[in-house]
Amino acid sequence: MRLHHYTSSVVLTLLIVAVKAKEQTCKCIPGDDCWPSTDSWNALNGSVEGRLIRGNPPASVCYQQEPNYNPQACQTVISKWSSSAWHAADPVSVDAPDVHRGCYPLYENGTNVLGDPTAGTRGRTTSGWFSTYVINATEDSHVQEGVRFARAHGLRLNVKNTGHNTNSEAPGSLSVWTHYLKSIQFTKKWLPQGCHLPTEDSRMAMTFGAGVQDREAFEAAGKNDAVVVGGTDSTVGLVGWSIAGGHGYLTGGYGMGADNILEAKVVTMDGKVFIANECQNSDLFWAIRGGGPSFGVLTSLTMKAYPMPNATMWSINLAALNETTDVEWWRVVAGFHSYLPALKQAGFQGYITAGGPPMTLTGAMFAYNMSNSSTSAAMAPLHSYLQSQANSTSVSESRASVLRWIDIYHMFNLTLAAGGEAGAVSSRLISAKALTEDLEFLADVLSQVGPTSGQASGDISQNSISGSFVASPEPVDNALNPAWRDALVHLRISNSWSMDVPPEEARNATKSMTEVTGCALRHLEPDSGAYFNEADPNEPDWQSSLFGTHYPRLLAVKEKYDSEGIMWCHHCVGSENWSFGEEGGLCRQG
Repeated sequence: MRLHHYTSSVVLTLLIVAVKAKEQTCKCIPGDDCWPSTDSWNALNGSVEGRLIRGNPPASVCYQQEPNYNPQACQTVISKWSSSAWHAADPVSVDAPDVHRGCYPLYENGTNVLGDPTAGTRGRTTSGWFSTYVINATEDSHVQEGVRFARAHGLRLNVKNTGHNTNSEAPGSLSVWTHYLKSIQFTKKWLPQGCHLPTEDSRMAMTFGAGVQDREAFEAAGKNDAVVVGGTDSTVGLVGWSIAGGHGYLTGGYGMGADNILEAKVVTMDGKVFIANECQNSDLFWAIRGGGPSFGVLTSLTMKAYPMPNATMWSINLAALNETTDVEWWRVVAGFHSYLPALKQAGFQGYITAGGPPMTLTGAMFAYNMSNSSTSAAMAPLHSYLQSQANSTSVSESRASVLRWIDIYHMFNLTLAAGGEAGAVSSRLISAKALTEDLEFLADVLSQVGPTSGQASGDISQNSISGSFVASPEPVDNALNPAWRDALVHLRISNSWSMDVPPEEARNATKSMTEVTGCALRHLEPDSGAYFNEADPNEPDWQSSLFGTHYPRLLAVKEKYDSEGIMWCHHCVGSENWSFGEEGGLCRQG
């Protein structure tokens, strides 16, 4: 009898332990017993000097049923909804419109910005995909307090600067908003901390707070007659762009974003602040240069700076003539791409887009510190080829030369629109061999992934192609996907649809992008990969595709600095160890 009682007690104890262990494998979310109390949140707010913000969907101010209803604020939301800069300046918002599903801005008559006249009557139908609380961090200590709180309470920790990447969305999380870490320092003779190097080893560099965006970095460098690498969208955050690889106007000649990182200040998941460079915490330094987010919260970044170059921009515009068939057009486009390796070798880099109907291709090619005669000589073979295609294609070309690169940047100063349409994307890093070895095959693949001259049927747009030949082949000991070193062109295929498209149709379009369009790209370059910041969210074999042979080493660094998985994002290193449970929280696998 006693034995039976003892056995029952052991079984009961084991069951209780098992239940608790199961509970502890999931991140706490609102509604869970483990969710921090109001007193705990108030204590956190005190420790970060009153900088804790409730993470409300930005358009919630438009709904009369919401406690923060504010008609005047709603008018501001409506007027700024398509502004990427405005979404960046909101503590939780992101550019992607589908994240706001169920909480779009409302006009005074109750119709939302998508044209749904019943939206106001229904009220907000979702809490959105936003962090529950946000710390507006302006000091390292604010980040440290957030990390310690998330760790102590079993929360998912999120990081947002601008929200260009949907990895900035994290339902039920505590978010660190780095947007106002805006410090910028230019140094002519910079040396890494703790390396004890002689002065002659110093170099020109710039140190940026984690909230600095491309335009701010370029303008600050320009005031010192210098340049730093950055992206093409003026509002993109420099940190998120560079740690995942980073391509831009200058990267073909000066190195990828990840290649240009000299040092970083990182708050790791134990709440400590580390300096990571070539001689301190070198494993962390290696990982954050190309391995993406989730190793820690970067609060500042030092990057290489270079003397301001002069610049030449060669613009090319192609259009299919009325009688040109799609087969003929894509042969011309394939031929165009076959000249890019030689142009890259000569010193050119740039961006290409192909869309339709009507079938067009536009290219902006950049050369730095090259004479007009040298740029003309480099362009001559492509010019001759395009002239030979006059029976099927109209061609226009122009050249602009400036003494300072920043003036070329001012010609573009791109800021993409936000908050409008949803869409799907697939991308692939393409080698020079794939662009030159079999032009018929290349033309066939481009015709499969690109648009046709016929009008799109249904609610899904035709695909458009954007290509960037701005990769740097120079080897660097960092975590950048090795496929970048062999890449001549990064091809990105995208389409779009209105947010009122039936969900099933949107799902089918997303599936087709992965299984049809993406498959064709992978067939063109089977052993290559994709770019983390612009990859298909459903990318097959993503560990290999996004990180290549570096993935096992990256996983080891992740385990060292964040064994509890406090930081998590989709297709980030170590993300396969977690999945969303039935209640919506992240739960550890196995």
